[in-house]
Amino acid sequence: MKELLNYGDGPKAIYEILKRQIIAGEWEPGQELKIMPLASEMDVSIVPLREAVRMLASENLIELRPRRSPIIARIDVRDLVEMNQIRGALEPIILADAVPRHTAKTLKDCEKVLNRTAKVKDPWEMVKLNKDFHLTLLGPSRLQRSLDIVSDQYDGIARLTQFRVVTHENQLEKLHSEHARILDAAKSGDVAAAVAEMTSHIDQATTRAAKELTEAENKDDLSVTDTA
Repeated sequence: MKELLNYGDGPKAIYEILKRQIIAGEWEPGQELKIMPLASEMDVSIVPLREAVRMLASENLIELRPRRSPIIARIDVRDLVEMNQIRGALEPIILADAVPRHTAKTLKDCEKVLNRTAKVKDPWEMVKLNKDFHLTLLGPSRLQRSLDIVSDQYDGIARLTQFRVVTHENQLEKLHSEHARILDAAKSGDVAAAVAEMTSHIDQATTRAAKELTEAENKDDLSVTDTA
């Protein structure tokens, strides 16, 4: 928590720290977030902390409760499936609109993000780069409303599974190779191939993530049984 001291005590700084901790799984779903003890632990005042909590609640990372402490939002596999259904419905459409509008510069920007993903081993950085790659690839599209909806899905997806999934080296390799195939199709201007690769990528990501979550839930169930 003391890392906050390096960034000041503004709501945005507190928000960034708490968001990273939530996505990384340092806070358990359903865990109460006690404002006064947390403010003391972070060495910040209550006002900016409350504002940071409201910011996190707007992203569905925290649940606000009347006259009670807020809690870390609960998660389940159904949430993951729904978010990836949204992505699966919209990203191919947005990508089809974006591919013909890419320029040498925008494709170079995509390539830079892709090259960074090949070198990064830190899971948190990988989560951010995954989002950056998709949004940079979709960026030239004129379908801004759809793009905003897709962008909103990434923090929830990261919290649910990305952070855990990308800690496995083979998953990192798969993620990178899938991204590379999508970008190659976009560079060649092949809309149909780019859309097919994106659709496959999202489907495989859903399968990988759902498997990871289900295994984690089964382990939790076994732990409860063992201790009962």
